[in-house]
Amino acid sequence: MGALPFFARISVRAASLMNEVSERKVPWGMYLGIAVISASLLAFQVLLTRVCALRLAFHFGFLIISNSLLGIGASGSFLTLFEGRWRKKPEKWICIFSVLYVISLLLTWQFARTWEVPEKLKFGFEPEELAQFLQFAVFNLGLAVPFFFGGGAVGLILSAYSHRVNKVYASDLVGAAFGCMLCPFLLWPVGAGGTLCAVVILGAITIALVAPQKIKRPMWIGAGVLTVGFAAWMPFFDDQFEVPGKKFLQMTQDRGMDVDGSREYSKWSANSRIDVIESPLPIWVAYGIGAKDIPFVSDPANRAKLGKQKWIMQDGDAGTFVTDYTNSTLGREYLGRTLYSLTAAVKKGTSPRVFIIGVGGAPDVWAHKLMGASYIKGIELNRGVLEVHDTVAEEFSRGLLEDPTIELVCDEGRSALMRDKTKYDIIQMTGIDTWTSLASGAYVLAENYLYTVEAVQQMYEHLEEGGIIQVTRMGANMERLRLLSNINQAFVNMGIGDMAGSVAVVTAQLDGLTSVMIKKGKFVEDEVVRLEAFLATSGHGQLYLPMRSSDNNIIERFIKLEDKQKFIDEFPRRITPTTDDQPYFFNFTRWDMPAEGMKYLDEATEVSQGNPNFLWMQLAFSALVSLLLIVVPLGFKRKAAKSAHVGRFLVYFCGIGVGFIFLEIALMQKLTLLLGQPLYSIVVTLFSILIFTGIGSFLSGPLLKRGVMMTRMIPVGIGIVTIAIVMFSDQIVASVIAEDLTTRALVAGAMTAPLALLLGMPFAHGVGLLRKLSPGFVPWAWAVNGSASVVGSVVTVIVSMNFGFSTVLIAAIFIYAIAFLSVDKLARN
Repeated sequence: MGALPFFARISVRAASLMNEVSERKVPWGMYLGIAVISASLLAFQVLLTRVCALRLAFHFGFLIISNSLLGIGASGSFLTLFEGRWRKKPEKWICIFSVLYVISLLLTWQFARTWEVPEKLKFGFEPEELAQFLQFAVFNLGLAVPFFFGGGAVGLILSAYSHRVNKVYASDLVGAAFGCMLCPFLLWPVGAGGTLCAVVILGAITIALVAPQKIKRPMWIGAGVLTVGFAAWMPFFDDQFEVPGKKFLQMTQDRGMDVDGSREYSKWSANSRIDVIESPLPIWVAYGIGAKDIPFVSDPANRAKLGKQKWIMQDGDAGTFVTDYTNSTLGREYLGRTLYSLTAAVKKGTSPRVFIIGVGGAPDVWAHKLMGASYIKGIELNRGVLEVHDTVAEEFSRGLLEDPTIELVCDEGRSALMRDKTKYDIIQMTGIDTWTSLASGAYVLAENYLYTVEAVQQMYEHLEEGGIIQVTRMGANMERLRLLSNINQAFVNMGIGDMAGSVAVVTAQLDGLTSVMIKKGKFVEDEVVRLEAFLATSGHGQLYLPMRSSDNNIIERFIKLEDKQKFIDEFPRRITPTTDDQPYFFNFTRWDMPAEGMKYLDEATEVSQGNPNFLWMQLAFSALVSLLLIVVPLGFKRKAAKSAHVGRFLVYFCGIGVGFIFLEIALMQKLTLLLGQPLYSIVVTLFSILIFTGIGSFLSGPLLKRGVMMTRMIPVGIGIVTIAIVMFSDQIVASVIAEDLTTRALVAGAMTAPLALLLGMPFAHGVGLLRKLSPGFVPWAWAVNGSASVVGSVVTVIVSMNFGFSTVLIAAIFIYAIAFLSVDKLARN
């Protein structure tokens, strides 16, 4: 017999079985089981985000996680094809998939640790490039396995008990809400390996909860043994099965160094893994050093005289040197001639109050301390970096730690500044980057709210009259120009006028670092003279000084141009001002020049991020795989599909999958500044979204029984609440930003709740309709919804990079409207 008759017979048998169990009571173990395995799955997804950030360049980590989640869609397709088999004994299949999920977690972890994968992928058809692509593809496929089995267990429970889908799906969402908190809270005390142990424990508990009654007792005994064993193993697992980091750091497009040394310190957090090694370079290094000091510091014989150094790595990428300035007088002298001391030299003798964003190895803090600052507040996002100063670099940093005028705080720089009511004489940040995958999940690229027009405005407002902002970035002209574009737009927004008299641009010739200074007011002659004296002493280069002429370089020309917009439009790289709505400062590749974009596919992450061609390829791949997962089951169930309203349900479940991910990601971005630390963004925003969508799903059962008019109110309500968020979220954030964390968290939860309640209803509504008309396609709907969410995550990035997160929110309204319209006729029948 052929394949089609075989699957047709299965479908007939499945239909009769569904009639037999249509009113079957859902065992309490299934409600708890789907909640626990969903918690485990989401925690594992976040954990893989951290692992991929450590092993790969961030944008490839984004690709890996997105594609791995297609495993959930694949599980739905599998369940659709073999529905007649699992319908006979669904509890048995649920248990088997749960067991395979736990086994696959351990095997996949070992695979993720040990599989040789290129840190950066080159595109081409040469043998070496094809071999790299194959390695990468196998790695991607291997990481998808747990999502297939875990997603299969969830899909089985949803399909087997679809007559109570509102309650079952509510349990799924509530479980996922608690799962999203697992990594942020466990990574710091027990590391990635210990967190994996917790994920495995949840999987083991799931097996016991969903096991058929005949084997429940031995399964509980086994789950208890596994729980005790892995709980005891949690503190030690990371040491025994260490996740390797990158072996080579590409510091700039042309410079790199070997970082595969013995680690003195290693600590995981929700943001990154912090590793500390002895400086791998034979010479002493200080960024932003002047040309006149290069010969001395470049001599290995002088390394010890200038002070011992250690290298602090964040996920093996973003890094900084911590130097023993406490015990090295000569090192302190040379630091005083680097760009870290630039603004301090201009303000020397005025005892300035200084706000530093990004402590890192603390060279900015040391520079201002040595130049006589009266008070220094240093903000560092990563808790592990501050711990380095208190532990392995304690002797190096003793001069800072014992100084009562210095305060070091773990927080997000922009958010901390917005909450600070003090005005400062200097606000400084040097080389702050987001090269690694963010803790907010696998769906976003490296958006950065420190380099936006609004950030410049808020820094400016926190300055005393005559105060100076100093922002130091890598030396590429496109970075310099984009930063100046932001400053110019900020000045326009504040009604200040031309920026030419209020900015200065200086560059270091060795590493190309460039410092842009923005003064509140105009630079005066005495300040320019001090700048010139500093440049003459250190040997730094002048790109632009007020009241002075340089070599008519591109930076000076841009600053003096009247029609800056024309320059921006014609520049070959993307240097348009970045805003809080489009915070992609590091995306320099133009979307309107795809041929040019192909030239930059291999461009270093440190130089440019989010290449449009890479994102289009990722979208094409995800869409193609999703299409196969959706269409293949229909090919084997062609007869049943003809009467199943497949087209309408395809539009519906695709729409609510894409629409949900649009709203989830955009809402998280809108609340990032309010909550500050990415940890809080995960715990508060994502937790609130999932909890309230779960409640919404639970409530949808009785509400949707009231008729089609109530159903139609769902997309209307989503539209009204979303428009309110677009219109008023910025004002709400600004009004409560100075409040304590508890208040801000409650406000974030309150902003999330109404929309999330509504978002919990569409899936239950769709499954309810599908179950009445074509119950055999419920697992297929699970595949469609999961696949659409993956595709939607990529589309979210593309839309937000081009049009902003507000457009993403508005687009979601129309997507939900189209989805509900597609099944409105079916809902009326």
